[in-house]
Amino acid sequence: MRKIPRTMSTQHPDNACAPLWHNEKVIQGDAEVYEAYYAYNELGCQEVMWDSEGKDTDIRVTRKLLTAHGDYFKANMIGKDVFLTYRIPNPRVEVAERKIVVETLQNIAVSSDVASTFYKADVAPIFEVILTYTTDGKELLCLYNYYKKAIVGIEDIELAD
Repeated sequence: MRKIPRTMSTQHPDNACAPLWHNEKVIQGDAEVYEAYYAYNELGCQEVMWDSEGKDTDIRVTRKLLTAHGDYFKANMIGKDVFLTYRIPNPRVEVAERKIVVETLQNIAVSSDVASTFYKADVAPIFEVILTYTTDGKELLCLYNYYKKAIVGIEDIELAD
């Protein structure tokens, strides 16, 4: 039976001050990756929302988490014990962010390859997304169908005879 997470951390919510582990005013780059690890390991969060909306986000977060904190993630499998969920822009509403949606969806497949190599088993570390500004279930179906055809379906394309 699939574990349903009870707690979710968002990326650097509006704080009164910077966290003790960070010396800068703005959390960005690899500090965001550490923040996700900190939420899992120190705060006991079972799920981290990774925001890819409206900013330059690190799409290699899975690889960086597994590389930098391998011991923790060997004991806590991403996608089974702890969860990473992308928050993506709604391409129908945030038209300028459409390519970020594509890039983020492509990275879900890359994350699966990275995690499967790390765990030496088939692993889907990211299997759900949060679609912002959703007003109709059809938007989710469109996103699902796009993922199925454009991201998963790309493996069926033959480039040589």
